[in-house]
Amino acid sequence: MGEDFTDYYVVTSFTRESNVIEVANFIAIANHLMDIEPESDSGWKIARFGHWACGYLYCIFVHKDSPLVALCETIARSLREYPVFDEDILAECESMIEQSLSDVDTERRMQMLIEAPASLICEPLLKPYL
Repeated sequence: MGEDFTDYYVVTSFTRESNVIEVANFIAIANHLMDIEPESDSGWKIARFGHWACGYLYCIFVHKDSPLVALCETIARSLREYPVFDEDILAECESMIEQSLSDVDTERRMQMLIEAPASLICEPLLKPYL
């Protein structure tokens, strides 16, 4: 009934309704892990799940026996102290949101920010991982 993730830890995730920080962190952490090693069953991987309430859920998993576990624990600790993993990626996501709303009046812009999840607007940055 699907892949078994019993031997994996969740590093981070986002849903269709996630805010820009959650999406930016997902992108930044995936970039960081990809710089170290490509996705694999024995290292780290990204999985997508459909969900009735939030539409979908993307997760970055790390295998419990991977040397990357220590790095991922460090990432988790750092996010507890400061919620942004990479300021540059966050700024890029925020810029994409601003650009997509630049021609919209203020009232409609506020409504769109509520209705348009960050994951849709930041899709070009997410594309390599989806």
